[in-house]
Amino acid sequence: MAAPLIAAGIMAGASLLGAGIQSYSQSKAAEKEREDRQAAAAQLLQQGQLTQAEYNAIVGQINQYYNSRPSLGSAGDINKYREAIANYNPEDYVADVGDFNDVYSKTKEDFINPYYSRIIGDTANTIQHSAAGAGLGRGTGAALNIAKGTAEKSDELYRTAMQDYTQDRNFAYQQFTDAIRNNQARLDALRSGTEYKMGLQGNLAQDYVNTQDARQSDLLKAQQDRLASKQAYDTAIVRTLLRRKYGRNLYKR
Repeated sequence: MAAPLIAAGIMAGASLLGAGIQSYSQSKAAEKEREDRQAAAAQLLQQGQLTQAEYNAIVGQINQYYNSRPSLGSAGDINKYREAIANYNPEDYVADVGDFNDVYSKTKEDFINPYYSRIIGDTANTIQHSAAGAGLGRGTGAALNIAKGTAEKSDELYRTAMQDYTQDRNFAYQQFTDAIRNNQARLDALRSGTEYKMGLQGNLAQDYVNTQDARQSDLLKAQQDRLASKQAYDTAIVRTLLRRKYGRNLYKR
């Protein structure tokens, strides 16, 4: 009866001893793996792999650089430039020519001598007196002379009125066209100033965009370098572990 119990105890002890040995072996293997990983990490750091702290430092330096060297433009300049383009209308800078006849309504009759009738009458009387002095009296010859003289006088007065009308109209037209040219010159100057200001606004907006693009490009490059470094780090760890476990680089392609 005692012998079976002793045998069972010996077996149980052996089982516990085996389990302890297995647990110890597993613990040593895990410790060995941790050591391998630490050694691989130390080796990679010596090779200059980018750590998270180094990456954060690079990002901080990039932001510090761009914050200390701000762009001339701002985000607000982009909106101002858009508004300037939307509000720009070339037709706003074209002078309204208009119609000269709408501003000049005079006619030839406006320049006929206001004493026309009196002058014609005086002319007729003068001719008649001259005819009487010459002994023509009131006959047909005198009437013809009066008619001819008054007609010539009337024609002279109308020619003078036409000349005055033409000169006045030409002068008014010159003023009309000068006003148009002056107004167009003023509008051209305004357009030039507006376009110049739009150009400056566009330069400010473009400067802001370029600065932001450069910042993002530098940050993206740092992220890409960080990702490439992490991938190289992970790959190197695997290679190191395999090399330590099998004595050769099984990961090599």
